[in-house]
Amino acid sequence: MVCRKNELLTGGYHIYTELDPVMQTAMEETYQRDELFPAGSSDRLMQSGGVLLDPKTGGVRALVGGRGEHTFRGYNRATQLTAQPGSSFKPLAVYTPALEEGWKITDMVKDEPISFGSYQPSNYDHQYDGEVPMYEAVKDSKNVAAVWLLNQIGLEKGLDAVKRFGITLDKQDQNLAVALGGLHKGVAPVEMAEAFSVFPNNGIRFKAHVIRKIVDANGTVVAEWKGKGTRVTTKAVADNMTTMLLGVVEEGTGKEAQISGRETAGKTGSTQVPIKGINGLKDQWFVGYTPQLVGAFWVGYDKTDAQHYITSSSDKGAAVIFREAMTKALQNTSVESFNVPHIAPLIEKREREKIFENLQKNFNNEVQKWEEKWNKQKEKWKKKWNNKGKGHGWGRGH
Repeated sequence: MVCRKNELLTGGYHIYTELDPVMQTAMEETYQRDELFPAGSSDRLMQSGGVLLDPKTGGVRALVGGRGEHTFRGYNRATQLTAQPGSSFKPLAVYTPALEEGWKITDMVKDEPISFGSYQPSNYDHQYDGEVPMYEAVKDSKNVAAVWLLNQIGLEKGLDAVKRFGITLDKQDQNLAVALGGLHKGVAPVEMAEAFSVFPNNGIRFKAHVIRKIVDANGTVVAEWKGKGTRVTTKAVADNMTTMLLGVVEEGTGKEAQISGRETAGKTGSTQVPIKGINGLKDQWFVGYTPQLVGAFWVGYDKTDAQHYITSSSDKGAAVIFREAMTKALQNTSVESFNVPHIAPLIEKREREKIFENLQKNFNNEVQKWEEKWNKQKEKWKKKWNNKGKGHGWGRGH
């Protein structure tokens, strides 16, 4: 193996990669901007890894493996990281298989405290609406709804979908916590980018790769990428997922990822610090895409402890890094559309229905109050006239 590497480095080989110089520069310049990252501790740098992927080919267009001093063939967080993906896993493990099973994005899902045996998930804000449409559960990243829906369709359906998306799970991952990205080991940004590339590519996944071909000193092609696309889901399901993930960025938890002038879909993700008494984040993710490019970004410490974790901040972190890197990377490319519906009309319709329901409820309450008041008044009049009758001897013949 060592001889083969030395031969590649010294034998006059030409290695052709999928990397795009403009996009790679965009990534590196973004990672130089310390103000985009959550403030870390004075003794240790807040780390990150990110990748940009062409969904049509699986070609890695740009990647950055970390912040700070670069070491040759050092630890690359874009490709070697294993971190829990949190809620960014929901589209893969829950919502895609649910759509495949015939669920619609407007179908109602449960959003109330529920126990699944000994497992009791909770929403990150501990707020519950009873039930919500699926697109709203995705938009607002409701945890209980995702676990409830996975339980409804069956855990095996979710595990099968994750496998089709190209992600390998451990035996310890075969439980409902997989709905919320509660994985035993975890995933790397490049794996999440490859999985999400299915949505803008009509349901087809290409294996993520960096090297396109290798040519020796004599001009002979000694290795060449010949990856074939794998059908993961239907175009209809992929389009429905894009509709909901557009909603995340335009109306929901992923607003910080909005790219000016471009349709952008994606999903936020985070994991809590597993230390009692500490309210903070261990991992922070954003995985998203435009029609031409997928981006996956992780932020966190290489080792989380009581002194090293992410404090909550809405204006810094994975979604903002995604936005800045993607904006620069796409600056010389044409603006394209997903050509799918947006959820804004659905939200407006639901708001109108809520207003009508409240008006109807208030009207019914007022009618009930009026009827109660009227009945009380009738009782008063009845007693009054009965008393008058007794006093005047009414009822005796005159």
